[in-house]
Parts: sequence; C-alpha cells; structure tokens
Amino acid sequence: MFKIALSPAERSYLHESLSCSSPIRPDARLYKQFRPLEATCSFLPGSNGSARIRMADGAECLASVKAKVVSLQLNNADATQQLQNLIEVDLDINGIRDDSNLSSTIASSLKGSLVKHVPLDKLRLTHRYAFKLFIDIVVLSHSSVYPLTLLSLATYMALKSTKLPLLTSTVDDREIEEQPMFSDDWESSIALFGDSSLSPPLLFVVAVVNDNIFIDPSPEEESVSENGICLTYANGKIISPLQTISLSPKDNTGINAAQILKAHALVKEIGPLVTKSLDEIVSDDSVKTIF
Repeated sequence: MFKIALSPAERSYLHESLSCSSPIRPDARLYKQFRPLEATCSFLPGSNGSARIRMADGAECLASVKAKVVSLQLNNADATQQLQNLIEVDLDINGIRDDSNLSSTIASSLKGSLVKHVPLDKLRLTHRYAFKLFIDIVVLSHSSVYPLTLLSLATYMALKSTKLPLLTSTVDDREIEEQPMFSDDWESSIALFGDSSLSPPLLFVVAVVNDNIFIDPSPEEESVSENGICLTYANGKIISPLQTISLSPKDNTGINAAQILKAHALVKEIGPLVTKSLDEIVSDDSVKTIF
C-alpha cells in the first residue's frame, strides 16, 4: 500500500471538486462507476473454487475455497453453531500484520456476512459428517486504506465457482458409522450456489465527501473524504451490517441520515449490475475486463 501525499492546495482543490453539486472525480468517473478491473476464476487446480481480481491501479487479490470433510460433535446441542463453524476465513493483506486491527476487523466482517448467506445445508453430508470450507484470501497489493471491496469481489467469485464432490454413500449414519464416499467423476460435482436461492454477499465501501457518495474511491479520494460507509448487498437487497469506517487520517465529521440513504440507494442500484457481471465470468469460466 502506498500513501498519497497531496499538498494543501491539491487537497483543497480535490475536496471542492468532489463536494460540488456535479462532482468531478480525478479520473473523470461517475460517482457510481468502478475503476476497470480484470477478473478470472477457477484457475487454482488444488482448490474447489478460486478467483483473482486485478484493478487498474495494480491492486490484486486472490481467493480460494477448499472443502474438507470433518466430523460433527453429536453431543453438542447447538447444531446451528456447529454449522456456522463450518466456514473458516483466513486473510493475508500484504504490508499489514495478520494480527492487526484492520485485518481482524475485515476478516470478522466478511465471515459474519458469509455465515448468513452460504447454503449450510449443502455442507451437511450426513448426521455425523459435513464439509468445512476454508476460504483463503491474499491481497497481493492494494492502494486503498480499506480494501474490503476488492477482497469481497474475489471471495464472491471464488464461492460462486466452488464445486463439491457428489456423495455416493448413505446419508443416514445415525446407527451405523460410515465414512462418506464420493464420486470420482468431477463432472458430477455439485455447485455450492448452483440452485440455491442464496448468493454470496458483496461488501461495498463508499466515500463520503460533503453530501456526495462515491463508489470505489481512489486513494486520492479517500485522503480527502470526510467518512466512509461499508454496506452489504446480497440477494437483491441491502442487509446488515452497515458500518462507518475511517478512510482518511483527518477527523471524521460524522454521518447523517441523508448520506446513509444516498449510500443505500447507490449500492442498491449498482449491486445487480456487479453481480451480473461477476456471474457471467463464472459461468463462462473466462478472463474478462469489466466495469
């Protein structure tokens, strides 16, 4: 990650440009427009699903999903908690310590949203066994203070491309313990989100400058922003959590209701377009430049 060092005059000019009624972004994008990015999926042979996102500014993120058969604790009465533990997220951001507050906060936010929108019933194999998903995310390079949108896009594609082997043994092992057996034919594998009404969540970070909201803020825009908002989009609607984040070292001015409503409307508008573009890449199993 590199820091943008703007002079006081440059900061003032950029802030005024972004604050006006018809804001002018440094790269001439619209307020709801992403920077160009290149995306590909299913490129790691040793994983059940994988994706790579590369932004125009050189930021790059890899995400992989691996499934492992684990045994469930039959004496545990909280079956819901057991199923929630079937998702493990490991995050590595280049230049940031794994135990830093930023890494921990991002990983926690991502896992919390995934638990609610991954079809856990598909992970359950039998009464005694289930698949556990290990989601590994590596941010190789980034320019953003809070690269949550970048890794969320990669995680979305990795999960959408995830396939699980077909179970061929019995699903009823309550009385007789039996190890799960799977088909050797990968063509018969089942897509994790193939016929599910659920969809992986997408987390969008927007920058707030005066009364204007900007999607996918550049480092320059982050440095003059007054605040940031993280919104979660899944299955055609905005869901919890919605949280404020600091994108610049200066003191935040707080968030008002009008700014939250604008951010909500913006993400609700672009959410379907983003998911459609990513889904097309997953279905075609190709490399595309989108947005």
